[in-house]
Amino acid sequence: MKKLAFSVFAAALTFGANAADNVEVSAAAATQTSGVFDGIYFGLGVAAVDNGIRLENKTSGFKLSDHRTRLAGTISLGYGRAIKEKAFIGLEAGLDAAQNLEFFGGRARINGLTPSAALRFGYVNPESKSMVYLKGGAAYSKASADWIVLSEEEGLKGKNFKCSKWAPIVALGAEKVCRNLRTRLEAEYRFRANKSEEIESITYKGINKGAITLRAMAVYTVKM
Repeated sequence: MKKLAFSVFAAALTFGANAADNVEVSAAAATQTSGVFDGIYFGLGVAAVDNGIRLENKTSGFKLSDHRTRLAGTISLGYGRAIKEKAFIGLEAGLDAAQNLEFFGGRARINGLTPSAALRFGYVNPESKSMVYLKGGAAYSKASADWIVLSEEEGLKGKNFKCSKWAPIVALGAEKVCRNLRTRLEAEYRFRANKSEEIESITYKGINKGAITLRAMAVYTVKM
């Protein structure tokens, strides 16, 4: 009986030690995986941006509206950190760069450079080495138009009108570790910005429409 009890006790100790080792290995693996999201990082990729402009003569009710999708290069620079292995928080600056958009025969334009700044909040899955995140911040977009008269007969002409503002952005994205890089897919919406102005007793309104941006990026974390 004593030998049996000793054997059971020894087996229990061995099983407990192995279990503890497995827990330590799993915890270490989880920490190591979540750690790849820690630190300073930069990203490079491509984006598809759907953007547009609307011009209104508020007095007569006449409107001109158009939008277009363009390809852009996109870069990002940020810092992030995993908290308790599965929660993530980060601060990021970005820039989309494309050709300027022109509308209405060149009378209206949207600048191709769009800088942004945002906070990211994510959930890290150590087993799949991936993260989903929500991003919120603001982006700066420059739009302008040449007008004095905005009507069906006379169209746009004359004074330069600018609608260049910071507008809120929200985005949903996912990242996955792939060797020494993270791959990222992201969908972003930038809210519209508008400005009104009275010229010769006529009220005009320019609207830089809300923009939808889809991004695909490779992200590299700088090891400190």
